[in-house]
Amino acid sequence: MAGRVQGTCPATGSPVRAAAEGEHVVALVQLSAQDAERPTELHRGDTVELRLPESATTGFRWRWWLPEALRMIADEHIPATVGAGAPGSAGERRLAFDVTTSGQHELRAELARPWEGQARQALTFVLHAR
Repeated sequence: MAGRVQGTCPATGSPVRAAAEGEHVVALVQLSAQDAERPTELHRGDTVELRLPESATTGFRWRWWLPEALRMIADEHIPATVGAGAPGSAGERRLAFDVTTSGQHELRAELARPWEGQARQALTFVLHAR
């Protein structure tokens, strides 16, 4: 028996419903740079939203290496809010993806300029999906 709709997922706009007994409700798992290098527990079907600081005007942008088990649904730069700083202020990179397969998955993110070989910062996110 399917659960009733409880709202919509902020990352995808998909309906979110209550779980039937013994069923997992799809969750929106939010991550940031502080979550790198430590395991994150989640379920197959969950949506993960990762937000990292990014100053696009400096040329530094985040690049991703996603395993096949993660299906990207959003990759966008979100500018700083009005009044948050001078023009060209840092915003953030928002990546959202669905977890399609159970198991351990590693997402790698590197902050780099496209014309430079060396990354300024590298992060690895370890995801354990049941």
